[in-house]
Amino acid sequence: MNDRAAPTNSLADWLAGLRSEPGVFPHQLDAVNRRLLLVRLQPAQIRDAAFLDQRVLTGGESGAWVPLGEALAQAPAGQPSGAILHCGHAGSTLVSRLLGELPGAWVLREPLVLQTLAAEARAAGTPQARLTAGEREGTMRLACGAFAKTPEPGQSAIVKQTSITANIPTAPALLCLWTPLGDYLATMLRDDGLREGMRLAAGQWICDVAAPDSGPVLADLADAELAALNWVAAQAAFARARASGAKVLGWRFGDFLADPAPHLAALAAHFGLPASAQDVDRALASRWMTRYAKDPRYPFDAAARRRELAEAARRLAPEIEAGRRFARGLWSRLSLEQAFATPD
Repeated sequence: MNDRAAPTNSLADWLAGLRSEPGVFPHQLDAVNRRLLLVRLQPAQIRDAAFLDQRVLTGGESGAWVPLGEALAQAPAGQPSGAILHCGHAGSTLVSRLLGELPGAWVLREPLVLQTLAAEARAAGTPQARLTAGEREGTMRLACGAFAKTPEPGQSAIVKQTSITANIPTAPALLCLWTPLGDYLATMLRDDGLREGMRLAAGQWICDVAAPDSGPVLADLADAELAALNWVAAQAAFARARASGAKVLGWRFGDFLADPAPHLAALAAHFGLPASAQDVDRALASRWMTRYAKDPRYPFDAAARRRELAEAARRLAPEIEAGRRFARGLWSRLSLEQAFATPD
């Protein structure tokens, strides 16, 4: 990142950009040192990025660390129109890509700053918290206001959140997206890279479903149990969202794939997008239904997904069953009447 590439490097100018420039983006929160990294991104970078984390940075962006207190004093107002919460690897990137093809939609995918805020929300009230409640809540408002800035008048901002940030929804209208437990286990256990990410995510998810004195304990859990824990925790987050009074729409991803047009039309209306039937058809005719949404260089479609899941389900049947048993036991300890799915 190149600070000298910015038109000016003064703190006042960065804070003015935070208030008014859609491209000035709160990229990273350093809760330990109470500072916020602002970067200046081009609209095309934000629009095209599968992940607004370190992978969006090319090295040519300008940026500056600013004191958190001064950033909070100049925080932009506003809130995204909608947000996508999900259990992970449940089609959220594809759905967000299709939304991005609709008129009036401005879609941001997985802003990194939310991961630190989600961790701080889980640490609230404990000795591990780095931010005060006021700082955490103020930074959340700042992030939502920054996400709500759009490059064109009349656009509606929609945030596709990282799965582990489902505990801090960023918008009043939410899509909760999931796959059945068996499909999720087959997905997450099918290769080493996915297992590694799932193990890491479990360190956050467990905070949402485990009591400090009654477990479960991460060190005691096999991979199938960790994956099952993550799925149950996502359903717990969805249940909390529904109980909060937010406007919540729930989808099983397979239902969307079986009949995408009415689902996408309903989601557009849910998020307040002015999409006609023709707009929906054009979005579905775009490249995204036949490409891997996280990296469109690679072909991928619903049939390929079914083949991958079937092969993984056969190969991993004993682990998947172990994950199901664990999920049922964990579920029995929780009150999740407003969840969208159950382990059975």
